[in-house]
Amino acid sequence: MKRETGILLAGSLGVIVGLGIFGFKRFLTIKHREYADYYEDFHRHFDSRYKEEPHHGVEFLAMQ
Repeated sequence: MKRETGILLAGSLGVIVGLGIFGFKRFLTIKHREYADYYEDFHRHFDSRYKEEPHHGVEFLAMQ
């Protein structure tokens, strides 16, 4: 194998690995965003006692 071929293969492999890492990070970011959108305020969905009152938070509801 010539030296130029080895350099081209190493460069191509580096680009593929770099794009793979970038794509994987992007995939995880999208999944985290979907999870956060769904579960952001999930603890308040089942509690209808405080719908009209201001948002108190988990600590307030735990003390009830």
